[in-house]
Amino acid sequence: MPHVAAKTRPLIRHKTLWALIALVLAGVAWAVWRWQQPAAAGYVAAPVKVAVAPVSRQPFTRYLEAIGELEAVEQVSVPAEIGGRIVDLPIESGQRVERGQVLVRLNDAPERGQQVRLQGQVDNTRVRLDRLKQLIHSNAVSREALDDAQAEYTTARGALQELMAQIEQRTIRAPFAGTLGIRKVHVGQYVNPGDTLINLIGNKGLFVNFSVPEQALAHFKTGSPLQIELDALPGQAVTAVVSSVDPFLDRTRTLSVQARLQAPPASALPRMFARVRLPQAMPENTLSLPETAVTYSAYGEDVYVVQPAHDEKSAPTVRRVSVKTGERREGWVVIDKGLSADDQVVTSGQIKLSDGVSIEPVTSTALAAEPGAQK
Repeated sequence: MPHVAAKTRPLIRHKTLWALIALVLAGVAWAVWRWQQPAAAGYVAAPVKVAVAPVSRQPFTRYLEAIGELEAVEQVSVPAEIGGRIVDLPIESGQRVERGQVLVRLNDAPERGQQVRLQGQVDNTRVRLDRLKQLIHSNAVSREALDDAQAEYTTARGALQELMAQIEQRTIRAPFAGTLGIRKVHVGQYVNPGDTLINLIGNKGLFVNFSVPEQALAHFKTGSPLQIELDALPGQAVTAVVSSVDPFLDRTRTLSVQARLQAPPASALPRMFARVRLPQAMPENTLSLPETAVTYSAYGEDVYVVQPAHDEKSAPTVRRVSVKTGERREGWVVIDKGLSADDQVVTSGQIKLSDGVSIEPVTSTALAAEPGAQK
């Protein structure tokens, strides 16, 4: 058997060699056939659907902006001038009061007792003074005695007036007409001098206080109109007029400005957060476009400008252009450099674009309706 296996080995080698030669010839024949076939037409990508819009030339209002806070024309935290126990509190939280109306009464019983005593001293010294004035004409008393009586009477009157002022301090009255806040004290409570009893807001309107850099001084003059937006009252535009400008700069070189609100909303309250805007008209040839047209990268801000098609069979393309932007507001942005008024730009669908890509302009509403359409 080993002898038979040795005879079959050359036969196997010849068959393997012929099989390899056949495979090589088949490969060469396929390559020649492939090379002789006509070249297939190149693949042309479908145009990308994008929304486009023209660069607009229109007047554009620029705003100097600042952050401010509302303040009532008349507002005060009513304090206790002297210490004492509250015996009467004839008000309620949120009540409207008139000027001079009693808000709080403190215990004044000891002072009332002293008032009786001092009133008696005043009456006694006045009677003595009148008697000496009658006797001085007959030289029955000396001029010195008359002067002493006059001094005693004046001193007694002064002590009584001082006590009456202390009694008046124990009756706290409204310094002006307005609306009360929430009471901070109760009947029977002892208060110290300077303690806040209740807040009072007047009815004469509101100011807005804000600060601007010193470079903006030329724009904020007395009488300048302002636009005010209150975050707590969205959609309620308010106007204001600059009423005063602080002539003293603080250490950060900012300028304090105060403006009075014109017809403020009834729900506007002191210390509300306010956004202040001073409108400044820009030239009528200002170029602007939808803010969605601007794309951002590490190199700056870019816009895809539409390039017209070369012929009827080809589609328009886009070219990426670097721009310099300015003021932004309500979805629009000013273009300071990089575009002209007759350009058309892509406003949506930029994520699929690059220089030279063919596009199919569509309306923005149609693009938004397609799945996956985005900037």
